[in-house]
Amino acid sequence: AMESFSIICRDSTTLQHPIVALAVEDVLDLMKQACDCETQLNDTTAAVKLWLPHIDSSQQKEVSRFAKAVDYPYSHYPDHDYYWDADPGLNGITGFSLYLETSSYQGISFALYGLLQEQLGFAFYHPKEMIVPKIGEWPLNFNFRWKAQARFDKKGFHLHTQHPIELTEALLDVNYPNALAEVKEYIDWLARNQQNYFEFCLLESIDRKKWPAHAKAFVDYAHQRGILAGVDLSLHMIQQKTFQLYKSFPKSLKYKRKQIEENLEWLFAADWDYLNVEFDMAEFIGGNVKKREELRLFLGELILEKYNAKLMGREHVVKSENEVGNTEQLSMNEAQKAIDAKRGLLVHTVMCYSLTEPHAPVYQNENLHHMYDMLLEEKKQRETWYYPESAYWVTFDNSLPIMLLPYLSSRLEDIETTAKIGTSGHITFSSGWEWSYWLIDWSIARWSWEHKVYGLGVRENEPVEYVYAVFGSDSLSDFVDKSLEIQEKYLKNKNLMRYMTAMTATDEMPKFANRQFHPRPEPSYKFMRQKADLALIRKVKEEGVPQLLEFSLAQQKLIKEYQPYFKKYKTQATDNQRKLLDELVESLQITALRAEHRAYTLCYLLEEREKELLKSDADNSSYLESAVTVRVEAQRIVNQREKHYRYPLETIARKRWGHTAYHFGYLYPVSNLHFWFREEEQARNNRFGVFYHNIWNIWRIIGLID
Repeated sequence: AMESFSIICRDSTTLQHPIVALAVEDVLDLMKQACDCETQLNDTTAAVKLWLPHIDSSQQKEVSRFAKAVDYPYSHYPDHDYYWDADPGLNGITGFSLYLETSSYQGISFALYGLLQEQLGFAFYHPKEMIVPKIGEWPLNFNFRWKAQARFDKKGFHLHTQHPIELTEALLDVNYPNALAEVKEYIDWLARNQQNYFEFCLLESIDRKKWPAHAKAFVDYAHQRGILAGVDLSLHMIQQKTFQLYKSFPKSLKYKRKQIEENLEWLFAADWDYLNVEFDMAEFIGGNVKKREELRLFLGELILEKYNAKLMGREHVVKSENEVGNTEQLSMNEAQKAIDAKRGLLVHTVMCYSLTEPHAPVYQNENLHHMYDMLLEEKKQRETWYYPESAYWVTFDNSLPIMLLPYLSSRLEDIETTAKIGTSGHITFSSGWEWSYWLIDWSIARWSWEHKVYGLGVRENEPVEYVYAVFGSDSLSDFVDKSLEIQEKYLKNKNLMRYMTAMTATDEMPKFANRQFHPRPEPSYKFMRQKADLALIRKVKEEGVPQLLEFSLAQQKLIKEYQPYFKKYKTQATDNQRKLLDELVESLQITALRAEHRAYTLCYLLEEREKELLKSDADNSSYLESAVTVRVEAQRIVNQREKHYRYPLETIARKRWGHTAYHFGYLYPVSNLHFWFREEEQARNNRFGVFYHNIWNIWRIIGLID
C-alpha cells in the first residue's frame, strides 16, 4: 500500500543542482496529490523509495552518444538516457525501492517525470491541465526494469509567435498579466514531457528597454529546468513584424555589421543557446545570395566566439526554383565551408504531410521528398534537426476550425523515419492547442523517447495511443482510430483537403503573385463560377461534391454510433475526462460540418454557372440555405467550445491590439466562422478577390506598413 513515498538522494551536490532540485520538489508534490500519502525527501523508512544516483559533474561535459560519430562542430547537451531497476529489501531496507541509473542532472529530471507519465498514469497533456491518477497501491512489481532512450538529442518546440497564439503576448510583452508565470508554466510542461528545447519568434514590436530583463528571467528558468533556449529572428525579413538584425536606409544609416553587433549585444542580455535566423526577405523571395552568405558567415562566427551560442537556420519547403529572384549560384571556398559547418540547420516541412508520402500538395510541391533528401545530405556536414508542424494557422486547420488527425500519423511516421537515419534533433513548429490540438504536441513530445520494459521489449508506438492515456478506454481509442482512417481516406488519399481549406490571400492574387501554400482546387472557385464549361462542372459535381458529403456522413455516422458509449463513459469519468471527450467529439463534429458546408457552397457555385451556360432560370437558393443551416449548427458548437478555452477569450479569440501583424487572437476567425460566411457571400454575390470580406491587413503582414 502507498502509505508513504520518498525520493532518496544523499549526495547534496546532486540534490542541490537546480535541475534536480526543481524536479524533485515538483515530483514530491505531484505524488502527494496522487497517493494522498506522506511524501518526503530522504525518508528511508517510506513504503516506496526512488533512489537517485550521484552525478559526477565532470561527466556533464563528456561528448554525448549523438556527437561521437560526427566530424563537424556539434552543440553539447549531456547524455540523458535513464534506467530504472527495482530491488526489494536490499541491505535490510524494507518496502519497495527503485534505483535510477543516469549520467546527468538532466537525466534525473527526465527519469522522474518519465516514471510518472509512462508508468504511473500521470498525463501532462496541456500546460494548464493534467491528469493526476489515484494511486492506492504501488503498481510496479519487484521485477520491474525499464530503460528509456532519447530518440533525439535536442527535442522540443518552436512557438510560432509571429501569430497571435496562446503565449505570444506573455513572451513578448513584459506588461502582460502574469507574463512570466505563463511562460514558466509552459517551460514546466516541457520539462514534465522530457523535452529540452524551447524557442519562439521575436518581433520588432517588443519594448526594447524592458524586454531583455523579461527574456533573461524565463531563459534562466529554462536552464534551471534543463531546457535549452532559442529565439527565432531574421537578418532582414520584412514580413509579419519579424525582428531584424539590421535595417536598410532610410530606417537606419548605420553599416549592416555594426547594427548586427549592437543588436546581438542587446539580445544577449539573456543567455540564449541558439539563434534561429531567417536569411530570406520573405517566403518565396530569394536572390542576393552572395551578400546574404557573407553576413551569415559573419553572424555565425560572432555568435559563437563572443556569446558561445550557436547559429541555426531553417530550410524552407519552397524549392529554390520557385523563389522569386533566385538566379544566383553560391560557391564557397574551403575556409568558408569550415565556418559554415558551425551553423546548424532546421529542415522545415508544413501541415499534416510526412516526409516520405507520395502526395503533399504544399508550397508548389508535389511532395516533400526533396526535404527528406536534404536531411540525408545535410546531416553529413552539419548539425541538422527536423522541423515539422503540428498545426498550420491562417486558413488551414485551427483557423477554420477543423481537427486534422493525420497530424498524428504523419508526425509519428516522420519521428520514426528521422530517428532511423540518425537526425540529431526534432523541433516541432507549434501553432495553437485548442480544438484538441494539444493531443498533437503532447503525442510528439512522448514519441521523442523510446521505452523498453524488461520482459516486454521496445514499446511500439501507434498514432492514437495517447487517447487511451487520457481516457483509459479502448473504445474511445478505437473511435479516434476509425476517425483517423476516415480522414486519411478522404482528406489525404482523395485530396479533399483542397476543398476543406479556406482560400489564402495568395490564392486570390493576380497570376504573378498567385502562390500555392496549401492544397487548393484547380481551377479556382472564381474560375468555376465564372468560366467553367459543362464538362468541368459535371466533373466536380460527380467527384468533389459527393465525396465531401460522403466524408461528412461517414464521420457523423461514426459519432452517432458511439453516442451511447459516450453517454455511458461520462457516468464514470472524471470532470476533466468529460470535458476532454466533449472537446474531442465537437472537434470532429465541426470537421464533418465543414465538409458538408463546403459541398453546399460549391454546389451552388456550379449550379449558378451551369444556369448561365444553359440559359436556365432554375432557383438554386436551397443550396445556400443548406449551407447557412450547417454554419448555424457549427456556430453553436463554437459558442459551446469557447466556454472551455484555457486562455482568455479576449486574448486568443477576439479582436485586440497585440504585438503581431494580426490585431486579433488566432481563434478570432473561428469565433464567427468568418471563412464559412465569406464563402457563402462569395457564392451568393459572385464576388472574389483578396479584399472581399477581408480580415487581413495585407500591407502590415507583408511588411510594407507597421
